[in-house]
This record gives sequence, structure tokens and C-alpha cells, in this order.
Amino acid sequence: MGLAIRGLLVVAPCPHGRGLFASRDIAKGSVIREFRDLVITSHPTSTPQGRYALQIGENEYWDGFPRGSPDYWSNFIDHDDDPNAVFVFDEGRTRAWLKAAKRIRKGQEIFLRYDSYHPTNPRF
Repeated sequence: MGLAIRGLLVVAPCPHGRGLFASRDIAKGSVIREFRDLVITSHPTSTPQGRYALQIGENEYWDGFPRGSPDYWSNFIDHDDDPNAVFVFDEGRTRAWLKAAKRIRKGQEIFLRYDSYHPTNPRF
């Protein structure tokens, strides 16, 4: 795929399919991307079978971005028990920030801990 995102990130092959990698060093605490006007749904609609949706509440899902969307790359952030990134949501869940939880070096894969948002999120 090799999709480059604003000179900061790239989607590239990894052992588990495709992942998101840093194109340059990212300092701990840095905002990697702000997402505005979030659409929170009661059921995931992304395909296949809601695989890219992140459950953030009992009946609340932040769905994956469709192919062709400028934020489609975010669907490739993989799970790790010791993540180097985190999503931070505003109180109204209309905005979210992808932030570096640790220093991320150029070439490192970006990871979230899926079950930090809701315990039922699958850990791929």
C-alpha cells in the first residue's frame, strides 16, 4: 500500500497484514492527528463486519473510515498490550486526538491498546 500521510505516517506491510508506521520521530505527548465531527453510532457499519470500529461505550462505536477518506489510514492502527499511542476524546465525543503516549521513533509501528476504550474490543 505504501500510503503516506502528511509526511508523518505511512501505511505499510507488517507481520499481521498492514500497519501504521512513523515516517519521522514523534515526541511523547505530541498530537499526531485531530479528528473532528466524529460520528458515533450504536452499531458498527464499517466492513468487513465492523472490523475497523472502535467500541468506546456500552452502545457507542467510532466507526472506521471508508476507503477514499483522508483518514482511511487510521483503520490500520494495530493493537499492542504496551501501546505507544492513545486516542483522547472530548467530553461530547465530537472530537478525538491521536497522541503519542511514548516517544515514537522513525520506522516504528504505531499501536493502540484496543481494550482501553471498552473491554469487549477484539485484540487482533
